[in-house]
Amino acid sequence: MSFSGKPTTFVEQIIENDGFWPDLSVSEFQKGYRLPAEFLGDLLTDALAIAMVEVNGDLAAVKAALQDSGVPDLGSVAGIATPAAWAHAHKARLYKRAVYCRAKASALQQFATVTRRESAENTGKEAPEREDTFLAYSQSAVRVLQGRGRITAALL
Repeated sequence: MSFSGKPTTFVEQIIENDGFWPDLSVSEFQKGYRLPAEFLGDLLTDALAIAMVEVNGDLAAVKAALQDSGVPDLGSVAGIATPAAWAHAHKARLYKRAVYCRAKASALQQFATVTRRESAENTGKEAPEREDTFLAYSQSAVRVLQGRGRITAALL
């Protein structure tokens, strides 16, 4: 149940990915990122699918490099048996964080259109800095997967 008193209905839907990156679960997204109960399943599914495509584009070079090194798909090599498997499992978790945070940032932008009752206003759901925070989390995970630090500096 959310703070609004409305029960959260979890959407048991899997969004199939490109065969390399892990598939995504709408209910895992809802549970892990504490989305307001007011969001409809279609809004969440749409935000998740769009974020997945965007992150996949950002990580195209990472995917190519991993495939060139013999990784057929991240799920088949991720695990706990060896340090290499741990590293791949970590990449899978970072990938999901990048997508889920980007999707949450997108969904939070739309919250004001979901409910606008004066008495129900909740700045924790609508404040612009919340969107920026989750976009930053997403971009941070993308940069780690790309092998880059949190910031980039260049000599001019």
